[in-house]
Amino acid sequence: MLKKSQLFLPLLLAAALIVASPITGFAENRVPVKLAGKKVLPLQVLTKPYSTIYAEQDEKSAVVRDNLPAFQPFYVYTTPNPGDREMETGWYEVGSDNHGTVVGWMKQDDVFEWKQALCLAYTLPLGRKPVLMFDSLGYIKELAGKEKDVRIDQTASLYKTIDSGAVPSNFPVKSVEPKKAVDISKEFYLLPILDYQVIDIGPMEGRLVQLAAVTNAGAGAREKSDIRTNSDYLAGASSSVSEVTKKTLQKINFDVVWVVDTTSSMQPYIDQALAIIKQVSETLGSEELAKQSLNFGIWGYRDSERDINGIGYTTHNYTPQLQGVDDFVKTLQNVKVTQVGSVDYPEDLFSGVTEGITHTAWTPGAVRFMVILADAPSHKAGHKWNLSGNEENSLHGLARDRKVNITAIHLKNPRASRFNPLAEQQLSVLATKGSSDEMAYMPVDSTDMEAFSQVTSELANGLSQSLVSFKKKAAENIEKVATTTPPSATPIAGDKMAVLDTLPSGPADISSENGEMADLDPLNVNVDLDEITTQSSDGNTIVASMVKAAMVEWLGSSEQAKAPRDVVAWAVDKDLEDPGITSMEVRLLINKQQLDTLYTMLKSVLTAGRRGQISGDDFFNTLQATAATTARDPELLKKAESIASSGLIPEFLEGLPYHSRLMDMNSELWSSWSVDEQDEFLNNLEALIEAYKIIHDSPEGWIQLNPGDDTDQNVYPLALEMLP
Repeated sequence: MLKKSQLFLPLLLAAALIVASPITGFAENRVPVKLAGKKVLPLQVLTKPYSTIYAEQDEKSAVVRDNLPAFQPFYVYTTPNPGDREMETGWYEVGSDNHGTVVGWMKQDDVFEWKQALCLAYTLPLGRKPVLMFDSLGYIKELAGKEKDVRIDQTASLYKTIDSGAVPSNFPVKSVEPKKAVDISKEFYLLPILDYQVIDIGPMEGRLVQLAAVTNAGAGAREKSDIRTNSDYLAGASSSVSEVTKKTLQKINFDVVWVVDTTSSMQPYIDQALAIIKQVSETLGSEELAKQSLNFGIWGYRDSERDINGIGYTTHNYTPQLQGVDDFVKTLQNVKVTQVGSVDYPEDLFSGVTEGITHTAWTPGAVRFMVILADAPSHKAGHKWNLSGNEENSLHGLARDRKVNITAIHLKNPRASRFNPLAEQQLSVLATKGSSDEMAYMPVDSTDMEAFSQVTSELANGLSQSLVSFKKKAAENIEKVATTTPPSATPIAGDKMAVLDTLPSGPADISSENGEMADLDPLNVNVDLDEITTQSSDGNTIVASMVKAAMVEWLGSSEQAKAPRDVVAWAVDKDLEDPGITSMEVRLLINKQQLDTLYTMLKSVLTAGRRGQISGDDFFNTLQATAATTARDPELLKKAESIASSGLIPEFLEGLPYHSRLMDMNSELWSSWSVDEQDEFLNNLEALIEAYKIIHDSPEGWIQLNPGDDTDQNVYPLALEMLP
């Protein structure tokens, strides 16, 4: 059981209640406005920063409350009329609960409707264009439906106008995602879905979404990021992903952590891999920049020490503190394989990865890389020797949220052919980057030691040299700025330098054709990251791609890229030029008590399923006996035909446009499954339970919405794939 919250202010979700004192008292028999098409769920609004509640529909009336924090929920008792809503001049009558406690009136401009707990988040802006946010549904719908060439040309024209900095007042695009990656855990933004339509963009299905772009309290929180009127936001959003300050470049650090199978079958490969890692590390030891910015770690994993005598450990951290090059070379001498064989071929890979993600002493603010070296799959979730209880999908979500970039080297043993597909599946999921389908997965035949040496050497050299090359180029350009900037020049935009944009090779040309200084800020120096990663990784595109993706994410986070704010607009969740690329992904904003509720519900279902398998009883009979005390309405549970109608599903999940095998589960479906299918279903639930526990107990990833909020009021943007 997770630890219960001591204080709880539900935020952002459909079942939230506000602990404000009633001002105008109870109105007789008043009930909130219902969501369109819903019989029970009430409509709510969330506040924008510094908003006000008035006694009447008039700014000159008495102020009931002012300077409200961002994202405070209220129930709606009266909505604006259609005409005022269209002109954005309407008023909402709001209450602090759904029992008739009306508080007052709020301007439409101070709130936005919160119809569901789902919101959107931008995907990594690598290989795609920034999301365009349109003023009208009609324009974007027409554009998305055009033939491919026409759509691409017209979209390119929109981007060209935005990049020019001269956006006309009648421009159809209201706002735009910044080119830099926005780190939602540091620069929190909320893109709640107000409405959506499913459409076809070429051969791909996409969604047109009406969203409200909101940020929490802070400087400029109520400055609308309308690029037609806000030139400051336009300039910031148009700033290249590569423009960063010298301070950012100087503080960059890289953590490289190996997670290695140290069972007896890995003996020859361990020796070879450690020799290569040692050689690369010693080479880097001669680089002063490497000593300053590269930190190494290594975890070993085996199988269950609880049941296999003499195996030594299940997981072991050889580097409780990450080490510099010299110390790491010495530590590698202590990494040994066990001489005690495992009982079967799979090992406890998932425990090794779990510990590596959650218990590595990562350097604060560093770019994080993990390299897995394995020849066998992991025991699945639910197996007694999978001590972590996790599986590949939940671990991929945890790694992604913690910005751990995983690469996997898979030694495929021909004599273990029936295990290789499972290992490939697990490692491929773990090594999938972000929300894309691109994988940093590197298979190699275990009988070809030369090929293994080459792959391992390419990875170790490519990864380390890419990072050192980047650091070198950064140092060179910092020096170049210092020597080429005229004494009278005034640095702008925090001494920014472009480090990713592609320019012709050779020294930066700061002279015009007539020999005079060019009209170019000499602080904008360019370094081609594509060139750095390709050359230093010997053409290994997997390494190059992984490094670039990690750098794009890190640079955006370090530069504190700002998301659009205080606008309502229409966008599409695919890249308009290449609809095969997802530009926005769905998240569920959840607080700790709600996560605890979800955890408890899944534990009840898991327990009932296991008991039912043993006793042979009907699944729902067992569930009724197991979960009667945790159901919100035990009578519903007795009559339930599916889990969705059982009263077990937390209120904040009800009414969401979301379905799963859990929601649809009934006795007939359960009985139709084989024991293996039932086990798979329950094992997946168990893995989610373990992931929720890790998320709940770790401070990482939780977001404080307003200064002074209690930690129990923090929220977590849970990826949709992490829901049961």
